[in-house]
Amino acid sequence: MISLVKNEWMKIFSKVSTYIFIAFLLVAALVTAIIDMKLSPEESGQDWKQEVKADIQEQEKALKAKDIGEDEKAAIMDEIDTNKQLLAANIDPDLSTNWTYMAEYTVSLTSFVTLFVVIVCSSMVSSEFSDGTIKQLLIRPYKRWKILLSKYITSLLFAALLLVSLVVFSYLIGIIFFGNGSYSDKMLDPTAFGSFSTVVVGTYFKDMIVYWIPGFLVITTIAFMLSTLFKNQALAVGISIFILFASSTLNMIIQSFIGKYEWLKFVLFPHLDLRGYISGTMEMFDGATLGFSMGVLVVYYLVFLALTFFFFQKKDITN
Repeated sequence: MISLVKNEWMKIFSKVSTYIFIAFLLVAALVTAIIDMKLSPEESGQDWKQEVKADIQEQEKALKAKDIGEDEKAAIMDEIDTNKQLLAANIDPDLSTNWTYMAEYTVSLTSFVTLFVVIVCSSMVSSEFSDGTIKQLLIRPYKRWKILLSKYITSLLFAALLLVSLVVFSYLIGIIFFGNGSYSDKMLDPTAFGSFSTVVVGTYFKDMIVYWIPGFLVITTIAFMLSTLFKNQALAVGISIFILFASSTLNMIIQSFIGKYEWLKFVLFPHLDLRGYISGTMEMFDGATLGFSMGVLVVYYLVFLALTFFFFQKKDITN
């Protein structure tokens, strides 16, 4: 099995696209760091408390203006309340470190990891048919399921490599641009819109990655399954990418009808991104809990995996 995995690993790295994917993650991390640096206030740091207090004084003066409207007054009062909470919680609103950068930007860059892994997985088997090498592969003294398992394991190892690369690139680039912050620093919750909520920056980043992995694993398995179903590599890759990009739209459609049709809560798409549970925005129907969503994902994962190996065992390679 190890020799099969090594062989598949060499196949992946014999392609120029593999190095392009890794280089793209490096460039993406660099570009987002530059954007974050440009958007960050030029002066922030040890005197942030004095700056916040000064902002509160200015806002209180603005409230005394005679021509102030009710909407503007309410907005200013909300800003004052937020600033006072920042002082009470001892949170620098302009804190900028490698960890805050990773929490705000690297989490979003995982979508590129998903895309690249889907492309690779959806061509793992179909490319053997397109290139005409499937017969040479299957005449080797290994059972079909071992050959397919080696390809699946290799695709997961490649996925891990891309994810680790992204995290390492982001961490090092973050240090270069923003300095090495503390894992336990607190920041405003990026997902809490319209309310005051804080998170420990390192824990938040870790949770966002961990909660992303189950859905990512299912999407990867779907792409791998399609690779075994279609002999045409372009078709397998195209359908896999379509499912990836259509999943968010399908999720919105399902959510709009889920109250009327109870069975829709067992459909895959609403459960793919578990990160919604971190922000508390995923409670879209009764019974939607992290455990329920994980259960749904596990069932779909096992079904997709079983279908993948079943069809590959039965697949005709004479044509």
